[in-house]
Amino acid sequence: MNATGIRSCFAETDDEVLNATLVWNALVEPGDRISGILRAELGIVGSLEKVLTKNLKAEAGLTSAELAAAYERWLPRYSPALPADLRGTALRSDAQLLLPTDNLWPKALTALGDHAPIALWFRGNPKNFASFNRAVAIVGSRTCTSYGQRVTADTVNGLVKEGGAIISGGALGVDAVAHRVTLSQGAVTVAVMAGSLDNLYPSGNWQLFDEISHTGLLLSEMAPGSKPTRWRFLQRNRLIAALSEAVVVTEAGWRSGSINTASHANVLNRRVFAVPGPINSPSSAGCNRLIRDQLAELLLDAADLPLELGWREPSIPDQSSLGSLELRALDALTTREQSFETIAIASGLSRAELTLALGGLQIAQLALRGEGNGWLRTH
Repeated sequence: MNATGIRSCFAETDDEVLNATLVWNALVEPGDRISGILRAELGIVGSLEKVLTKNLKAEAGLTSAELAAAYERWLPRYSPALPADLRGTALRSDAQLLLPTDNLWPKALTALGDHAPIALWFRGNPKNFASFNRAVAIVGSRTCTSYGQRVTADTVNGLVKEGGAIISGGALGVDAVAHRVTLSQGAVTVAVMAGSLDNLYPSGNWQLFDEISHTGLLLSEMAPGSKPTRWRFLQRNRLIAALSEAVVVTEAGWRSGSINTASHANVLNRRVFAVPGPINSPSSAGCNRLIRDQLAELLLDAADLPLELGWREPSIPDQSSLGSLELRALDALTTREQSFETIAIASGLSRAELTLALGGLQIAQLALRGEGNGWLRTH
């Protein structure tokens, strides 16, 4: 049967399954590999029974020693009253519970394997889970500069115009800018929290969180009553990366938590983009190093991102303003790189005329220089 309140948006759920899910959610820290293996092997109910009976029989490649160590971590948190207590706390914070068996469960989370969340608590319209089909994470420093605010806003605007949803972590700085700009455009934004939905952090963003809960989604894997900790922030970042088609770091110092999010994204084979900044700016040191170390793709123009993600077809530049020299050079170009001399012969232009024409075509984004120092047309 359905638990009143926390599952009111979903089909009926077996009480035993629901209670086992609630207990597991309270026992383990996010991303716990051993609990993931046990649940995958024995199911949510059978795995919990093994734990509560302290069954140390080796299972699914886990040794008795590993199980004993896990039980020592988990069992001090257990109480028979856990399911009822969690329901009560969740109801007071208007939190709903999404299970992996629900149709709305984000399929992208399967990439986390044994580290996938046990369940997701959310506040907002459940229909917004469909937005994960086209979603990008925008993350960065909590103390962003005016430059960071501007490039974050530009990036958000370009993505939401193409129907994209924006995911971030609800923090001060870049996160808050990303959420607020998305809200101002009437688009869906998702804030993934490190603590439970009754322990939203930072408290200074309470009004922002309230707005998000009305038009987007507040999301957490943490059981009601759980406070955010450093470990939980780091593990929260894996959810941001997994839920996103790509992660964009718009401004970040080297010690920023957004670097951790980018690391998770690389492990999960999500695309990572970083916006470069001044080489003497500590606020951009993280972005610049990600680009230098080839851990992120260079994002020079926010308008390029929808094209890079395949959300929009490239527009064909206008050729109506081209002069005779440019037209002759363009006719001689192909989409395969050719040498300057080959193009000169095909176009019948002198070196000086062709140099001028190719410069004009490059400005018009109709031609570009190839890797072999030749030239080719863009379309």
